[in-house]
Amino acid sequence: MMITNISLACTNLTTVSVILENINCPYPHFDLASPYKTSIYASAQVSTGRVVINEYLPWQSNACGTTSEFVELLNFDPVPIEIGCYIVSNGRYSITIPSNTVLAPGEFYVIAGQDILPQGCGNRDSTVHVNLNWNTCRCTSTPIPTTGDGFMTDGGNGNVNLVLMDPRMNIVDAVTRDLPVDPSVSITTSTVNGGCTSRTYDLNRLTIDYETLGMSTGNANSFARRTDGDCGWVKTPTQSANATNNASGNTASVTYDFSLIGAMDCNGGAGSVHIIVKSNDFASIYPMSYTLATDINNIGVFDLNDFYTTGVSTTPPDINVTGLAAGHYRITVASSKGCNLKSFDFTILPCYPVLLVKLIYFKLRSSINQKHVFEWQLNDVEFLSNTTIEKSVDGFSFTAVSSIQDLTSSGLKTYTIEVPVEMDSKYYRLKIFNKDGSFFYAPVLSINGNISYSLNKAYPNPANNQLWLDIAAEKNYTATYQVINASGRTIKSGSVELRKGVNTLPISLQNLSNGFYQVLIDKNNNPTQPISFRFVKQ
Repeated sequence: MMITNISLACTNLTTVSVILENINCPYPHFDLASPYKTSIYASAQVSTGRVVINEYLPWQSNACGTTSEFVELLNFDPVPIEIGCYIVSNGRYSITIPSNTVLAPGEFYVIAGQDILPQGCGNRDSTVHVNLNWNTCRCTSTPIPTTGDGFMTDGGNGNVNLVLMDPRMNIVDAVTRDLPVDPSVSITTSTVNGGCTSRTYDLNRLTIDYETLGMSTGNANSFARRTDGDCGWVKTPTQSANATNNASGNTASVTYDFSLIGAMDCNGGAGSVHIIVKSNDFASIYPMSYTLATDINNIGVFDLNDFYTTGVSTTPPDINVTGLAAGHYRITVASSKGCNLKSFDFTILPCYPVLLVKLIYFKLRSSINQKHVFEWQLNDVEFLSNTTIEKSVDGFSFTAVSSIQDLTSSGLKTYTIEVPVEMDSKYYRLKIFNKDGSFFYAPVLSINGNISYSLNKAYPNPANNQLWLDIAAEKNYTATYQVINASGRTIKSGSVELRKGVNTLPISLQNLSNGFYQVLIDKNNNPTQPISFRFVKQ
């Protein structure tokens, strides 16, 4: 993964351009595998935000009238964004949003030809109060008709297109029913009573990468993203101006698996997250970008006083962010077109002892030149004797491959080891020995090419009221489990019946308070061979 275009904001930044290591505030590291390591710089400048055209209604029913056409914008980024002087255009007219208009994260902004959209003309179940009326705002290039086509072209074969531009004429978002788009004219934008700079342009003369809906128009049709921020669209949805598009049955065109790899911050910046991108066409969505928000003032709200980073991942399917200090975060990922948006809130907890040696993560870093390169991170390694990597053909019977002994280190440490690629050995795990002679196992990794998947895993992480465990068993037997809190006390235990193969088991967290926990699974009631999972309840 290569990270570029880093833009950060922090309240105690004093210089415009400084190397990250010199910033006196919390910041993340990025997992840059050689040869892609690069210098990362920071600037006292907030990320630009992620504003999308989320829904629009180009042709109202006769009962609603032309002025009930609407366009809904959405700030999907975790960053508040100033959209003042942004321009919405279809090539015939332009609408300039008044200056000093700020959209909070997740906030909608509805533009229409009247102040109020009655029930059935804006929302199916409620009345919508419009944020900007283009017929009274004095913010359009020329007056927009109140009958006939109005702002957008009615039905037929017209390729209704909408373009959202920032005050400098950078394209923020662009959608069209189909290509080629309808002919445009030269447009000079409004200054909105002197608050914005007037711009002159012709959409047909601009280079615009349109997202194409590929669906027909018709009377009373509206178009909405299948889920908020997605790249896929649906025709004639349940109209939801100023409300979420996430209707029952609508699924996103790209999905994500989110995991907390390092759930605790030990020794200053040990937290990390891993996102797996799931798509049938990586070429159409990569490079992926993301914005990471850090709630540095711990008020539970992301605002302009917080800390933001942006990054780009060029190699599917993984996005890794490491070096996170204890705190509350939100990460928003996006495809190359600026959609396929998804946000995840998570918390990195302060460091608490649970086991003598604590496994932070275990992963396959690369597979090159007929060698697997494994990487893992342990904390409290002053209690560590050695770590053995083991291989298996079936995922159940393992033999040792190599071992690393470490008797003198302390604190947090990262290890790597090279293992020859063997076609019949597709499963690997770590056996971690404490100096007192006890040991435990890392979850098993299943290797497919240069991609690894966990055979035993706990999810979701963070969890709410229920945790699911995937446990691979080589035969039928009874296993016991313990849930251990941050102070090392067992607060929940039980037994489960496992069948040969992969078992999916629920563990209720209903009565657990928010915080960091560890689950130990003792196979065959043998407490000397536990599998360890770490998770956060929030």
